[in-house]
Amino acid sequence: MSIQNFLINRFLMSRRAASLQLSPAQRLRQGRKFLSRDYGQGRPDIAVRADMMGGVPMEWVEPKALSQHAHAPICVYLHGGGYIAGSLNSHRDMATHLAHMAQVRMLMVDYRLAPEHPFPAAHEDAMAVYQALLAQGVPANRLLMGGDSAGGNLALATAQAIRDAELPLPRGLVLFSPWLDLSHEGESMTANEAKDAMLHRQLLVDAVAMYAPDALARDPKISPLFGNLSGLPPTLTVVSLSEILRDDALRLHQQLQAAGVDSTCLQWKHTPHAFPVMARLLPEARDALRQTAGFMARVLRG
Repeated sequence: MSIQNFLINRFLMSRRAASLQLSPAQRLRQGRKFLSRDYGQGRPDIAVRADMMGGVPMEWVEPKALSQHAHAPICVYLHGGGYIAGSLNSHRDMATHLAHMAQVRMLMVDYRLAPEHPFPAAHEDAMAVYQALLAQGVPANRLLMGGDSAGGNLALATAQAIRDAELPLPRGLVLFSPWLDLSHEGESMTANEAKDAMLHRQLLVDAVAMYAPDALARDPKISPLFGNLSGLPPTLTVVSLSEILRDDALRLHQQLQAAGVDSTCLQWKHTPHAFPVMARLLPEARDALRQTAGFMARVLRG
């Protein structure tokens, strides 16, 4: 374990303990404030520009060397935050690192958040962006889709919806610590409760109540782990063995393999939830992103 990882875990653990003393409304305000800040430092070889696609605000994070390459690969990325928080700011630094390492254009989607916009608003936004890319003539064999935590849920659910609509699928999925079972049946939900530096079951229960108050937790549309996984593209999952969502990722990997899908699951010890997002701070995160870039290169070669 790196010293940076040790310190980040200590900081996150203290912050989690303090947040559990707040009401759900107070936690929502605190989480949104924390995840609205821009923690990135940028890179001189990476350009960032705002855009709109399918009526949804988004942001391009792309290597400047690809600006003249109309056929460069694109990764549609959906940020985490429990469907109630998170922003382009909170994930721009990760996008900068991954765009540089993989030499892809990162399309960061600013989908609508609950409780103001509950399910299925985020799903509609993600699908609208993907369909807009196809309508612009972008071939699916140049597309990837990714997300972390709730964004990983949204990426997998969107891929299932794309398949069910008989649209061309992206070449690969990249999921960092995906939150896939909103009924929270995984054994790690209790086994890792004292180890997870960031998440606690109550935090997720509150997020579900804001995001999908009228839906059944095992509904495949909000818990894609319970949906049909056959016919999906190659999938990379990155997870910490210390987080309460560990079993969401491990069960997905097992079920994808059983369905005949090319699935790779990278497992890390003692790292925080969704740690690849912390690329500027953690060497473990940068290592995970390098392996993610390798996966992207492989699936794009076809």
